[in-house]
Amino acid sequence: MPKKQPRNSFYFYMVDFREQQKKKGINYETMAEVAEAAGPLWRDAPPNIRAKFEEMAKKEKQKRNIPEMKFTSTGVPLSEIERQEKELRDAEEAERQDIKNMVKLKCFNGAIMQEYFYVIDVNYYCKTGSDYLIGESTVLRFNIQDGIKDHYHQILNPGHIPVGYAYDVKLGSQEIGLDMPDETTKNPREVYETLAYIVDYLKQHETNAGMPPLYTMPDKVAPVQNFILQMCAKSGEDDSIFRIYKLDTLFYTLLNGISEEGFPRESLALAELKKDAFKYTPQLGCEHHEATDKSLECTTSRTKRWAFTILDRCCLEVGVEMLPGKHVPGDFDLDSIHTFREQKKARAGPSVAASQLGAASSNTSASDINHSSFNESADSKKEKEKRTHAPLRMPKTDYSQAIRPAPELTEANFPKLSAGRGRGLAGSFNKMNISK
Repeated sequence: MPKKQPRNSFYFYMVDFREQQKKKGINYETMAEVAEAAGPLWRDAPPNIRAKFEEMAKKEKQKRNIPEMKFTSTGVPLSEIERQEKELRDAEEAERQDIKNMVKLKCFNGAIMQEYFYVIDVNYYCKTGSDYLIGESTVLRFNIQDGIKDHYHQILNPGHIPVGYAYDVKLGSQEIGLDMPDETTKNPREVYETLAYIVDYLKQHETNAGMPPLYTMPDKVAPVQNFILQMCAKSGEDDSIFRIYKLDTLFYTLLNGISEEGFPRESLALAELKKDAFKYTPQLGCEHHEATDKSLECTTSRTKRWAFTILDRCCLEVGVEMLPGKHVPGDFDLDSIHTFREQKKARAGPSVAASQLGAASSNTSASDINHSSFNESADSKKEKEKRTHAPLRMPKTDYSQAIRPAPELTEANFPKLSAGRGRGLAGSFNKMNISK
């Protein structure tokens, strides 16, 4: 037989309520009647009254050896889930505050223009349990003044494929444009060299707060964290020296720190990065992905596009002269972009919101301009003449000559109907006395 559920605090309140009412001469036949009468009073009961009966319910559970902790259907304590969620919220708030403090300090001492930011991206074949099978990584650094400084790119061979994941790895290799892992020629030095280079890369700008954080997109935070943990576990490095932060939080905080006309919400910074205005710019990927026509999936291409998106907005706000290949892709015609901006300002007519229009035109970024359409001539500034359309036919055209006259008809053209049986009228005409 199933065990009875432990009695809760409301049950003990009903028992007490029943006894109190019995002393007053009010009797209840069933506990359902007691519950109906005691329910509203229990809902409005003060905490000191509730505490008495909650303590009675607690002792009842202890007497029957019933644990007070609640579990999910998979056996995980709810308190553990709440603790993890709280730690995640605290970590996100600490990350946001750390970025805010860094940007505020650098803007205050005027070093924000030369401050290097490190962007990281990884490609993985698939997720195997709690780990990711990493096949490629890129770390890139840039600042507002000089643009993209350099980057470190590495294609990794994860080696052994876990049992049951071969098909997932095959699909992943086709999606990210990498070869299938070679389980026979795994080189463990790749992991050590990659980690050592990243550590040396970050230590160049180490401060009292530690090494600078690595920024990536929100959907890549978990793979990057797992990639760092795997490398640290294999090489014996302390993983606590790394900080993985969200790139959209940096973009939002950085633009609002250097300009009064930044993003009103952090979600707009993420939308700007996801728009990926430089997505189809050629020659941004590594040699392997360029050769296989998969440059869009290359980690080098993605990190460069993220950096170009941030620099495209920030350089415009602080008046930094953008250099091809550093702040924007190398094939961008910056002279035409500047000409277009000046023409756009000149075309904006005076209005009540002239200042807002001027501000909006000055915020036009290079990614919003198609640099292949700047061949506007001086004549295009003049008012265009009104075009006249020729009618489909002349209004006074005489079409009477083209109309054929109607032929003359006689009685021979209309023969009489023959008499017969049926639904016609020919048979009834003979019976009718109709004179011509």
